[in-house]
Amino acid sequence: MRFVLYCLLAMTLSPSLTEAADPMPGTFYHHVYFWLKKPNDAAQRQEFLAALKTMQKIPGIQHSFIGTPAADPRDVVDNSYTFYWLVTFKDKAAWKAYDTHPIHDEFRKKAGLWQKVLVMDTQKLP
Repeated sequence: MRFVLYCLLAMTLSPSLTEAADPMPGTFYHHVYFWLKKPNDAAQRQEFLAALKTMQKIPGIQHSFIGTPAADPRDVVDNSYTFYWLVTFKDKAAWKAYDTHPIHDEFRKKAGLWQKVLVMDTQKLP
């Protein structure tokens, strides 16, 4: 009985289970998918990844995640891209500063490494 009372007290004093903390900072999300021209060329992959990582230094970025396809073989999943980059910003103004930053301009010079890029920008609902 004491255990049950302890659990009830803990649940009462704890934040609601439905009020989980926001795991991702920011209100503006910049999703970028890259298809490299030579996705199996280790040297080009390293060159691209190094250039992408330099972009993480741009002021105003709240969160950055670089990934590759998870190779989930479902029909609704597109695993054809080579690299993915998610960047979050406080707001659209912070994204705009990133978009016009000299480091970003320098990164764009690496466009010869990719055959396709897909950008999807998203604003968080209030």
